[in-house]
Amino acid sequence: MGDNTRVCRKPVDSKEVGLAFGLIFGKYFFNSHHLHYGYWTDDVPVSITNLPRAQEQYSDFIISHIPLGVKTILDVGCGAGALARKLTGKQYRVDAVSPCAILAAEARSILGDKCHIYETKFEQLDTDKKYDLIIFSESFQYIDIGRVFEQALRFLNKGGHILICDFFKTEAKGESSLGGGHRLTEFYETLKRYPLIVATDIDITKQTAPNIALVDDMLQNFGRPVWNLLFDYVGGRHPLLFKLINWKLKKKIEKINRKYFSGSRNSQNFQLFKSYRLVLCKSNPI
Repeated sequence: MGDNTRVCRKPVDSKEVGLAFGLIFGKYFFNSHHLHYGYWTDDVPVSITNLPRAQEQYSDFIISHIPLGVKTILDVGCGAGALARKLTGKQYRVDAVSPCAILAAEARSILGDKCHIYETKFEQLDTDKKYDLIIFSESFQYIDIGRVFEQALRFLNKGGHILICDFFKTEAKGESSLGGGHRLTEFYETLKRYPLIVATDIDITKQTAPNIALVDDMLQNFGRPVWNLLFDYVGGRHPLLFKLINWKLKKKIEKINRKYFSGSRNSQNFQLFKSYRLVLCKSNPI
């Protein structure tokens, strides 16, 4: 007989669930460990089958902006280890940070002993090691902006660099169904308080917006039909339960419909409400 004992686990953050789902989806359908956006160029048609290629281009884009002379790198929010593996393949010495046990385990499985993974939040990282470059690839938005630069500077070698590739909130008017990201104005204001010089600042919103078009297409042509089918099934088989659910969870259901199935999560709104940027900063110790 199997062991049906349930083990009490600590609560799992919803972001971790989303990333773990993304990993399972990518591995099963594309044999890919990438969890970040794709970087879409004119020669790559926007389609779900081309997503792995666009994600590889995203990693290549980051690597192309690593300054000369960099030898050691800290990859903050390493996901499943795809970027770190690519970096070690180019002879960089890489360590990584991951607060998610599921993703950290996956990263260890593909990196082996090539990379030490700190299984902690970046804000809580404590090590004597220092690095030539710290990379935040779609992880910057999850870190306290009031603490991130002070913490990063602790682990930078003299004259080291910080590379951020992530999206930020713009000052566009109106309500956006697209969450995430620090305010871009706050980001620039915060930078001014630290001994950092912006060496590169590139807007890649146009090249990353097609990812949202793919998500919207999946929501409209897969997510919404499945959602409606579920409601039709429950309503037909259990009408009283259906009425209770609609009454009890009315506001949450309306929010889900508005956020995911209204068609507002599209590339046009992404380009309006978000600014996706690659920002490279050099430390300028006084």
